[in-house]
Amino acid sequence: MLETKKSTTLTGIISVKDGDADKQVVYLNANLSADSGNDNISQTIQDKVLYAANKVEIRKDVAEFTKEVYHIQDQEVTE
Repeated sequence: MLETKKSTTLTGIISVKDGDADKQVVYLNANLSADSGNDNISQTIQDKVLYAANKVEIRKDVAEFTKEVYHIQDQEVTE
């Protein structure tokens, strides 16, 4: 018997300037189940030094990502 499940994956990469180059500091990932499964949001800090030096701006970006996740969840509830 075939069982299929629908889900949405949202990813985000937060980068900051490090000298002349942009460096990836945080990776964000969310998996949202359209069925009655589990939703999951994760955050991976890839450079703690750059994160600490830029945490105010980075946390704003994390909040924006989370806001987008909530928006997708809210759309799924109304469908």
